Amino acid sequence: SLPRGVRRTLKKANNQNFTVTVKPIRPNEPAPHSSLAHFRCVVDHEVRIYGGSAQGFFDGIQEAIGRYMGTTRMTGTIREYRNEEGRVIAFAHEVRKGRTIRGQWFYSTSAAAKSYVWFHSVYDLVERAIEYDDVDVVDLGPSGSDAFSELKSRYGFKSVEDWPAVADYLGDFWYSDDMKPTKGELFDEIFSRFKGK
Repeated sequence: SLPRGVRRTLKKANNQNFTVTVKPIRPNEPAPHSSLAHFRCVVDHEVRIYGGSAQGFFDGIQEAIGRYMGTTRMTGTIREYRNEEGRVIAFAHEVRKGRTIRGQWFYSTSAAAKSYVWFHSVYDLVERAIEYDDVDVVDLGPSGSDAFSELKSRYGFKSVEDWPAVADYLGDFWYSDDMKPTKGELFDEIFSRFKGK
């Protein structure tokens, strides 16, 4: 069982005044988050992480461009978070491959980062993973800091160095619940090299 403070935070996360819309990323179609509002989420998110100096600002911009382009070219779904005014405040990008679901998150402002989006999204991600018979692992990605690793551990997640030994990414990509999986043979071949096969 999770500690009382953790349960209280999850309860708050599920009672926030934002709307969440699930949008699948479909093959041969523009990504549903191909917009300036979503790009700004990634830029603001990365600049907050790298910021603090002129060099940090430019490093954040450079990282944001690469990460944003990556999310629009990957399979999966986004979960778009909007505030009461209808503005995009954050989005979660999820990729399901093999027996693993992986999430990553981007927030438009510091206030959005503190609006319980991550807790809401992780709770929802874990809840869905439990429902799927063919998912064993929820991968929250690299932490980037000891503080974030600590936060994840309070919510029951373990920090793992040898992630290929735990997260089974071999198998098909899933675009969304309503679409059949697609083959990812090249990815499987590359990933199997990490696992030493």
